[in-house]
Amino acid sequence: MATASASWPNPPLDRSILGWDPTDEFSVLIGDWLSENGQGYTNLEIEAKVGRIMDHDTGQRIQIPVRTETIIDMQRGWRFESHMSDAQHQKINGLLNKAVEQSSGKITYQRQKEVDLFYTDDNGDNRSKIRVTKDEDSWQTKATIMKKRLNDINVYCPNRSLDYRISINVEEPRSEPTHQESDFQRSKNRLHYTHQQICVDLTQVSSPAGDEKPTNELELEFKDANELLRSAQASVHAASREEWTPYYDSILVFLNNIRMLIRNAD
Repeated sequence: MATASASWPNPPLDRSILGWDPTDEFSVLIGDWLSENGQGYTNLEIEAKVGRIMDHDTGQRIQIPVRTETIIDMQRGWRFESHMSDAQHQKINGLLNKAVEQSSGKITYQRQKEVDLFYTDDNGDNRSKIRVTKDEDSWQTKATIMKKRLNDINVYCPNRSLDYRISINVEEPRSEPTHQESDFQRSKNRLHYTHQQICVDLTQVSSPAGDEKPTNELELEFKDANELLRSAQASVHAASREEWTPYYDSILVFLNNIRMLIRNAD
């Protein structure tokens, strides 16, 4: 018996009664939020962490009555945990390595072994820490910064095992402390992938003493957050409110990378 196969209509359907697609509200909301929160700052970082939104009272992942990916307002007792299981880490590692092999050089890969040392800022808020990142083998300093979070936005994914949080931060350069013991440190065994505007870091984090089980982290970051927000300002002047712009398209690509990795984690 012959089976019917799906076929595209010819001529193609109009995208709507007006002839075009509406702008993607999710991408526009995230894009506008990033632009508003990042105005006037330099040394910006825009990153997404993959993990789970947890309820402190139950010790379980939150459950709310929605059926699709949803931006949520965090409630009292909720927290975001930015780690994943060993099995999820291994699966995403395999997925990304395969993508590198098939990319014809469009995706680059690098293994990075680093140690972060954290110091109290004697000249400022004691809650802020200076972070010195060193190469694990050469002990050469790679960066010394103070990271300040400007804002974050949390996204619940009820159909997946992982959620995500997008943060906008300032990474202010600092001088490396020379006459001060570090408060604590951590080791990072990182797989660093770069594709177009985005970096993907798959990292195993451990304490040097080895007294805690290593955690697995997945982060995505814009390579140049300040350049991204400059494109947002250019889009404001070049387009109407309902026009899809290169800036919003960059946000959509960022979100699509997060979604694809989450959907392939199990």
